[in-house]
Amino acid sequence: MATHQVSVTVDRGEIHVEPDTLTMTSNDDVHWAGTNAAGFSIVFDTHELFGQSELAYEVAGTRQRPRKKGRFKYTVVSNDDPDLQLDPVIIVEEPPTTKP
Repeated sequence: MATHQVSVTVDRGEIHVEPDTLTMTSNDDVHWAGTNAAGFSIVFDTHELFGQSELAYEVAGTRQRPRKKGRFKYTVVSNDDPDLQLDPVIIVEEPPTTKP
């Protein structure tokens, strides 16, 4: 199991996310960390990936474990300007198998 961090910078007029495509396994955790004081939320097309369709800023900063495998686009939305958005991707794969 690994813990992944997605760094989010919300500046005036733009959002930067690193990595913009995160590949992880279904045994891993992820959390989003702001690099400045600007708040944001994470919005998914479905609640299936993390059990809810939107993660508020405070919740996004806590570890989240995926509930489904596949490729998922999500949207980072600025709290100060909801029209300011960016659509990164999470890819959730099967964990590696260990052979005895």
